[in-house]
Amino acid sequence: MTIHLQGVHPGAAALVASTLAAAVRPRPPIAFRDWLPENVVLVDGPKKGELWSLEDAPYLGEIADCLSLEHPATSVTVRKSQQTGVSILALAWCLYVAETAPDNVLYALPSIDFLQDMNSQKLSPLIDAWQRETGKEIIFPSVSRSGAGSTIYEKRFIGGTLALANANVATDLSGKTTRYGVKDEVSKWQTHANGDDPETLFFGRFTAFRRTKTYKIFELSTPELDTGDELGEADGHCRIDRSFKRSDQRFWNIDCPECSFSQKQFFENFLLDRAHPHKSRYTCEHCGHEISEIERVPAVRAGHFVASAHGPDRHPGFHVDAFDSLMMSYEAIAEDIIAHSRPGGLGEKGISNLVLGLPAKLKGNAPDHERLMERREGYEEGVVPAEGLLLVAGADIQHTGIWCETVTFGEDRQSWSLVVRFFEGATDDPSRGAWAGLAEFYARPLTDTFGQPRMIEAIAVDGSDGGRMNQALEWARRHRDAFAIKGQPGRGVPAIGLPSKTSIRKTGKRKRFGSAMLWPVGTWGLKSELMSNLHKPGLAAGEPADPPGYCHFSANVNSKEYFLQLTAEAFVAGVVKGKFKEEWKVLRRDNHLLDCRVYAMAMAERLGLTTMSSDDWAEIRARLRPSSQIDLLSPVSHVVKAAPRPAAKETSKAEAEPSDEAPAMSAPAERPRRKWGQR
Repeated sequence: MTIHLQGVHPGAAALVASTLAAAVRPRPPIAFRDWLPENVVLVDGPKKGELWSLEDAPYLGEIADCLSLEHPATSVTVRKSQQTGVSILALAWCLYVAETAPDNVLYALPSIDFLQDMNSQKLSPLIDAWQRETGKEIIFPSVSRSGAGSTIYEKRFIGGTLALANANVATDLSGKTTRYGVKDEVSKWQTHANGDDPETLFFGRFTAFRRTKTYKIFELSTPELDTGDELGEADGHCRIDRSFKRSDQRFWNIDCPECSFSQKQFFENFLLDRAHPHKSRYTCEHCGHEISEIERVPAVRAGHFVASAHGPDRHPGFHVDAFDSLMMSYEAIAEDIIAHSRPGGLGEKGISNLVLGLPAKLKGNAPDHERLMERREGYEEGVVPAEGLLLVAGADIQHTGIWCETVTFGEDRQSWSLVVRFFEGATDDPSRGAWAGLAEFYARPLTDTFGQPRMIEAIAVDGSDGGRMNQALEWARRHRDAFAIKGQPGRGVPAIGLPSKTSIRKTGKRKRFGSAMLWPVGTWGLKSELMSNLHKPGLAAGEPADPPGYCHFSANVNSKEYFLQLTAEAFVAGVVKGKFKEEWKVLRRDNHLLDCRVYAMAMAERLGLTTMSSDDWAEIRARLRPSSQIDLLSPVSHVVKAAPRPAAKETSKAEAEPSDEAPAMSAPAERPRRKWGQR
């Protein structure tokens, strides 16, 4: 386009030309770091109403650089503690995108309550303060009874929409094409009821931009649970920690004011003064200088991030905790640690998550699986030891197969894991597939240390799964000493309760004879007993003997996967929304072998593990141990040797036989009838 300016003063023409040139010249996008102090007005905290300043949170500068439009990173991760200012940075980034590069933005939180609180307390006030301070009108106002304006869950602007989504609802993460996204509090996102992973659904919204790599996702969260997996890939591991482990893992380093040594502040070097929290200090790991709060503040402001992991395909990942935050002080950190350590506090989990920004190694009363592996013994698979007097099994039913463990128990409640199996196959027909494999295994006897065959005395099959309850009931009805069980949570529930008849006639009445029966099992008490026994040290730990209840494992039977499943749950208790709550929390998705062990314990209880007397145990022991041949060292020989010799005459047959005082060698009495009787 050509503009002719005839008869115009040269100076005026130059002014018009320069003005037009400046108007049509493309402007480079402003960096997010530079945009923040000019646009973000703080809406809470001690500096409410003031413009955002990098001096108050110096570690946010490098994070903001990675979120700028020109930065090549497509993912940015922040693993953080509370009171770090990262959440405001995420909201401000959405407004930055709406103004400088308008496109669809998806902001996901783990629940509807999170969304409502965030919108009313942070996002809406932030938008109002921003547009009022700058005079800009980027976000459309809310218009009642009109679809043109913004709503609670959808903030509209020219060129795109900021959509607020509940990450734990599949429909909120479906049907949206998005270029920018925020995964807030991602550690609290839960797998959907149908098995869908919310992070997978969230990432699917960016498919249109994946080939060109022009999308960007910002994920931030306080951590949750640490499963112990070094790579963070195990099921149930903290989501933000998993993503951080895949990143370049940047930590905020400060210089010691005494020796200038650069270091990350770790909890191990924190000098906590419980009597006087304001006197708490931090010890330099190089020179031992005790850094005070007055020295800490300028050191943090002059700090810098240092990446600790290098390699291809690593995205920017940042760790920010209370030691890095200028919203916290050494005194505040000490007070939080003391508060969480008191009764009623959040304990180690609160300290790890909220202060240190780390996933909590929450075990409840579950031991570490690696410690259990270290104490494995060398006994053979399927060989019942001499101390094993009750032989039982538990089976956990899945749609793709059946997990089963065979366990033997002794008089003092010691247990030995003998066989662990997974029978692969369909479980919808109790005559075929995995059920047939379980039936074949159940019909085959094991061998004890004396070389005698031992049949499993009772097996529990899980009927808790509504999709396989009928199959479990029918399989148990067809096999001897097989019991369909259903786990019952809660305190005070007995290990094995009274069964209920489930089979009915065509008339609708229950069958009195030949009915399938469902046995209730109190899982809470059995799990608590198991976890307590797993913590007991024995000979492998240097103790003089294995204590009662000790659990024996073998390198020939129990693999690492076994111990991961055995310790896949932990009992936790705490105050949630003002109410005391306790539960068995699943640490890892696969907990089938833990269920198998609990079911086997229930069968041992049914056989009389707790109720039998010492005489009952003696009878079982006598029945199971074979009668030995009389030799010079047997008790009978000692009695014969000690008897007075008669005069020299022919010894009668009656006199040659052992006296009545000799130990009985006849077959032992039949096993006493149990309290429950025959099924």
